[in-house]
Amino acid sequence: MQNSDDDIHNVNQGSTTSFDFEECYDLTVQDYSVDSAVSLYTHSNDIDVIDCTTIPHIDLREVLADVADFELDDVEHLQQDIKCYEDVAYWASALLLQSATGARLLKSAADYDWALGFDDLDDNGWVLDNQDYIACINKAQIKVDSLGRSPFFLNTILCDLIRAQRDIWLEERNEIDYADHHPETVLKVERMRAADIESLVIQVAWELRSIGYASLWRHLLGSDIGDMAILFSRFMERDPASLFDGSALLVAFKQWYADEDRINLIDRVALEICDDILFTSTEMKRVFKQKTLADKSLYEFFALPEGRPYLAPIMQEILRSPYFAAMQNPINEAHLYHILRDLEVCYVGNVPFRDPVLADKIFPDYTKILK
Repeated sequence: MQNSDDDIHNVNQGSTTSFDFEECYDLTVQDYSVDSAVSLYTHSNDIDVIDCTTIPHIDLREVLADVADFELDDVEHLQQDIKCYEDVAYWASALLLQSATGARLLKSAADYDWALGFDDLDDNGWVLDNQDYIACINKAQIKVDSLGRSPFFLNTILCDLIRAQRDIWLEERNEIDYADHHPETVLKVERMRAADIESLVIQVAWELRSIGYASLWRHLLGSDIGDMAILFSRFMERDPASLFDGSALLVAFKQWYADEDRINLIDRVALEICDDILFTSTEMKRVFKQKTLADKSLYEFFALPEGRPYLAPIMQEILRSPYFAAMQNPINEAHLYHILRDLEVCYVGNVPFRDPVLADKIFPDYTKILK
C-alpha cells in the first residue's frame, strides 16, 4: 500500500492540466438534478442508538487477511457462492481491495480494529458503534440466499460499506469538537461530511469500473446520487488526469449541494446533533463557543486517504458562498432559530434567564447547587 501511495503522490506532483474547471461546472451543474433523492447518510451522534454489540460481526483484520491476494475473477466466484452475510463481508472487502481508494479506507479501518456486521437498520444505511468499533451495515430485511442473485441489493450494501469506511476514516481523525463552534458551523461541516462521503463512493465506483467491475457504477447512475456520478464521468472523459488532481471529485462534491432534499435531510441530522449537545449540557453551562474553524483544519480533515486535501481549492467558497450555506427548508430554519434562542438564555428550575446574575439573585440556593 505504501508504494501505491507514493506513486499516486508523484503523479499528483507532476500532473498539469489546462482544463477549465469552472467552465465545465457551469455547463453541467444545472443539467442533472433529482427531485426525490433520499440519502442513506446517518451520523454516530444521532439520538436513536442501535446496540451493534448484539449483532454478529467479524473483524476486518481477519477478512482482509483472507482476501488480500484475491483478483477480480476470485471476487466473482465469491459472489456466486454467497450463503451467509459473512460471505457478503468477504465478497465486498475483496472487491473494495481492487480499488486504490477503497483499499486504503478498508486497511485504515482494520488498523483501528474495526469490525463489520449486518442488521436491519430501517432507513439508515449504516451505523457506527464508536465504543466497540463495529460498523453495522443495513441488510434491509433481504434474505441472504437471494443476495447472490441480486446485483441491485449487493451493490446497495457495497455502497453503504464504502460510506461506512469513509465515515470511520473521518471519525478516527476526531479533530472537530462541535461544542467549540457555532451551530451554523455544525450545519456546514455536516453538509461537507455528507457530500464528501457520497463523492468518495463515486470515486471508488469509478476505480472499480476502470478495472472491469461496472455493475456498481451502473447502480450509482440510477441512484439518488446519479447526477453526481454523471458530472464526475463527464469531467473524467474530458480530462482523465482529473482523477489524480482531485478536480473531478470536486465536481461531484459541489453537485451534492444542488439537490435540496439531500441538504434538508442532512440539516435535520445536524440540528439533532445540536439538540443533543444542548440536552447533555448542564443548565448553567454555556455551550457552542465561538471558536473559529480554520480553512486549513477543514480541508486537512476531509483529505483523501492518500493525504491529498482535494477541497483546498474551493474551501473559501464552501464557507462563504450562499450555494453551500443557504437554508431553504422553513422547518429546519425554525429549528435552528430555536437553538440559537436557547443559546441566549440559561435555565434555572425550567425558568429561562438571559442574565445569569439575575438568575443567581432569584434562585440563589439552586444556582449554588449547580455550581
